[in-house]
Amino acid sequence: MAKNTNENKRIAVKHVRDRAKSAYEKDTQCYVCGTSQDLELHHTHSVTILLNEWAARTGYDISTDEGILAVRDEFIEAHRKEIYDDVYTLCNKHHVKLHSIYGKAPTASSAPKQAVWLANQRARFVNGETNTAEETIKSTGFSFAKFY
Repeated sequence: MAKNTNENKRIAVKHVRDRAKSAYEKDTQCYVCGTSQDLELHHTHSVTILLNEWAARTGYDISTDEGILAVRDEFIEAHRKEIYDDVYTLCNKHHVKLHSIYGKAPTASSAPKQAVWLANQRARFVNGETNTAEETIKSTGFSFAKFY
């Protein structure tokens, strides 16, 4: 059974991030506004949530340094898309704003919504106007059900 104690929860993720960090491709400007100041990398999928769910599914014990170090490369390989592709370079202002809307650890189901929100925010800066939700959805390839 997967085990992850509160004492090691952040340490396990830190070990994963430390290993993955060298391969991150952070842009030189904020995806939304284009500034080059105070840049941060935003994962649309919470690495902590992904790691904990993966450990539970696989039955790996990540409650110790030895446990997470033994399996972190396997985790990274299994979640390559979420860790390296589903990311945005954001300035601190836009990163904080996004998390104020979607929470500290956004759910995996919110990833498409985050992408749409980011596209809308970017449109405000790039075009001086906001695309309609339908235009943004078409341009990103995401689809949502209509409830009316």
